[in-house]
Amino acid sequence: MNAMKKLTLMVLLLVFTGMIVVGCGAQQAQKETYPTQNINGTIAWGAGGGTDSVSRLLAPVAEKELGKSIVLTNKTGATGSIAAQYVFDQKPDGYNLLFHAENPQLYQVLGLSQLSYDDFEPIILAVQGMTVVVVPKDSPYKTLDDLINDAKARPGKVNMGISGVGGQPYMTANILKKGEGVNFNTVTFDGDGPLITALLGKQIDATGLAIGAATQYIKNGDFRGLAVIANKRNDAIPDVPALGEMKPQYQSMLQAPGFFYGVFVKKGTPEDIIKKLRDAFQVAFKDAKFQEYAQKNGMIPLGLTGDEAKAYMKKWQSTMSWLIYDAGGAKESPEKFGIPKP
Repeated sequence: MNAMKKLTLMVLLLVFTGMIVVGCGAQQAQKETYPTQNINGTIAWGAGGGTDSVSRLLAPVAEKELGKSIVLTNKTGATGSIAAQYVFDQKPDGYNLLFHAENPQLYQVLGLSQLSYDDFEPIILAVQGMTVVVVPKDSPYKTLDDLINDAKARPGKVNMGISGVGGQPYMTANILKKGEGVNFNTVTFDGDGPLITALLGKQIDATGLAIGAATQYIKNGDFRGLAVIANKRNDAIPDVPALGEMKPQYQSMLQAPGFFYGVFVKKGTPEDIIKKLRDAFQVAFKDAKFQEYAQKNGMIPLGLTGDEAKAYMKKWQSTMSWLIYDAGGAKESPEKFGIPKP
């Protein structure tokens, strides 16, 4: 009887051990085969804008590396916070990617959302870009001072197109407000694409566009570039003066990069999946077609991942959050969210 019990226990032990081994093997196989289905990519801005263009160049190369399609969808609204919330609400399993710009780093101080990039993991920060103030080709504004002087003479009457509170055109308006004490009548559109259409149709007097979105229109003569919102001119549009060049008092405000585009996943996504995604998007970033696009459109290639990407975003957040706060455009103090002064 004792021998039978021992035999039974040995059999059960072997079966149990086998189940553990099989289970571990299955889990390992699942990790190794990610992705096993197509991946959803949510673009936080509308078609035709900078975020959209960069996303649609990166995704096809990355999906070849991953072996599954990345199905891209534009989900606009609330300065990209609708898209950010949507991805945040999904499982952290690597099947929902957020293609976005710098905006979540300002959501808290602007009262748009409690989310920030602390709630996401950067897969890659692809490029850094700059903004250029543009007007229609036949605008009476020949220079930036023309625009500023008219806005001072007619407070709240000059229509400045923005892409929502916290977007780069909004930031441009705040920089000019802080530097010149000028107030525009801001009119909101869903990204660079709709802003371009509005400016072509003269629904607005001026706007700030990503240089990548504005370059062809400036070169074709459809738009007149008044100022690059930076301390140095941009090689893509070398004839357009830099704000810091024209007005040295702005130089300290313009030390942080204008904006950035990247790919993100929800925090809590397994590290092995994050690594696979990072490796795939690094290949996409290094692709000759993408690098050529960045150069032609006045963007600075970044290719940052991990801690480097996080440090870059924190520095940007510090500079821009306090700039908005000092200009009177914030609903909350950056201090409340532990954002240090630059």
